[in-house]
Amino acid sequence: MRVGMPGQRRTARPRTRGSWTPILTGLAAIVVLAGGGTAAYLVAFHPAKPVHPVSLPQKVLGVQTVGLIGQVAPSASASGLVQLLSPQVAPAFSPVPQSEAVSGTPEWTADQMAGGSFIFIYLPTGQCLASKGPASGPALALQHCLLTSLDQRWQRLGSAVLSTGHDFYEFKNAGSGKCISQVTAPASQPRGAGLASCSPAKPASQLLAFWWSAS
Repeated sequence: MRVGMPGQRRTARPRTRGSWTPILTGLAAIVVLAGGGTAAYLVAFHPAKPVHPVSLPQKVLGVQTVGLIGQVAPSASASGLVQLLSPQVAPAFSPVPQSEAVSGTPEWTADQMAGGSFIFIYLPTGQCLASKGPASGPALALQHCLLTSLDQRWQRLGSAVLSTGHDFYEFKNAGSGKCISQVTAPASQPRGAGLASCSPAKPASQLLAFWWSAS
């Protein structure tokens, strides 16, 4: 019979297969909980940075009192001009009588802002011309004026189209990206005003001039 030498230690029994599984599972749970706690801490004490609105220049460079005038085919009773007005709920183009073609009543102020955009204020109500509604189908509207609103800023596009001694431009809304346009309406009603994709061809239906301007 083999006798162990004095001081010799017994060899430890090998750990049975699978005995490490509970330990590893516990460690994994601790790591997951620690990660979750760290994430919660970061959310609670380091919240996401807020999204700041676009900063718009608010300095007014110049103010003109104008009529916003478009052109259509002249008729026996009208001058071939239409003026953007808002006598009811929504803005619309109204024919300009022949007698007012040279000297009419301007209904807007055109405030030229630093950065090159315009704000159009309707004098009878003191409201601003704006793009309103979803991006898929915005419409023209009058709103309480806000200097921080992209929907109330209008950009004059490209070079002018000279007609009848006036410079006509397309005006694009800074919010919706659409241009002021004439739209068809029944003959008994004012010509409709709306927003449409700006055309590089500069059609007459998208051109406006400042008429009867008085600075």
